[in-house]
Amino acid sequence: MISFSRVVKEEIVFNDFDSHCEKAILCAMIKIIGTLSLNQSGLSLTLRTENAKIASKLHKLLKDLYQPHIEFRVSRKMKLKKNNVYILIVSKAREILEDLHLMEGIGIQSLPNLELLNTDAQRRAYLAGVFLACGSVNNPDTSNYHLEMSVAEEEFAAFLEDLMNQYELNAKIIKRRNKYIVYLKSAEKIGDFLRAIGASQSVMDFEMTRIDRSMANTVNRWNNCDIANEMKAMSASTAQIEDIAYIIDKAGVEILDDKTRKVALLRLENPELTLNELADVYLQQTGRTISKSGLHHRFAKIKEEAQKIRQMEND
Repeated sequence: MISFSRVVKEEIVFNDFDSHCEKAILCAMIKIIGTLSLNQSGLSLTLRTENAKIASKLHKLLKDLYQPHIEFRVSRKMKLKKNNVYILIVSKAREILEDLHLMEGIGIQSLPNLELLNTDAQRRAYLAGVFLACGSVNNPDTSNYHLEMSVAEEEFAAFLEDLMNQYELNAKIIKRRNKYIVYLKSAEKIGDFLRAIGASQSVMDFEMTRIDRSMANTVNRWNNCDIANEMKAMSASTAQIEDIAYIIDKAGVEILDDKTRKVALLRLENPELTLNELADVYLQQTGRTISKSGLHHRFAKIKEEAQKIRQMEND
């Protein structure tokens, strides 16, 4: 089964972006999954991802913007059920990094240059790039709503937290082992984030699944409530029948007044009925109405008579 994270990422991959937003996406992804190395040809940029469609998107973005030579490799992991790793080894590393304002000495700068995040569209594209590189989101059919992006540096995590919270997402940071996790827990905020990064179809799927799940939970609560009420009614009926049977056995039903005696006999004939249903039967058989509180009063009298007889027996 394809994970929801993968569905979201592959939706983003197929979106169209202008060149400014393409640079914002590349800037985010190179920062997170890029490494620099020196070889005989000079400075080389290597990008790694476990998603073939993301690798293909990176290849297209780089070719469209910079026309570098790109060597494409696939590393097959030996461990069982581990994904392949798609590796892009990219020439023109210095030119690309300088254009994206990412060059710092012979390394990659910690934070992006704000020139690349001038517009709302660029900021959204940057967040989309971060999610493509290191994001995950739980399937919406689980009870635990959770979206996170895992990065290596605390400073960068704080930058992402601030950028996300410009959209009032209430993002927070925790440290997990040697990583900093920027996360969202609210279903509503996760939906807002997915909408912001251009995963509109995934948002619809997320919301529909969430609504279906909420409705199923509501129905279950109703059913559980109905079962609890039914069990309570059955327990009350059993106690009423025990009292009536005891009175008949020890003193005879004649000690009850006419109306109470009629209610007692109706209960013996209809042990499974609720008080409302018993009131309907009473009306059918006598032509007179009796309220639910009236039935409560009659059964209270029956219980009182039964207790008197038991007291006399014990004395």
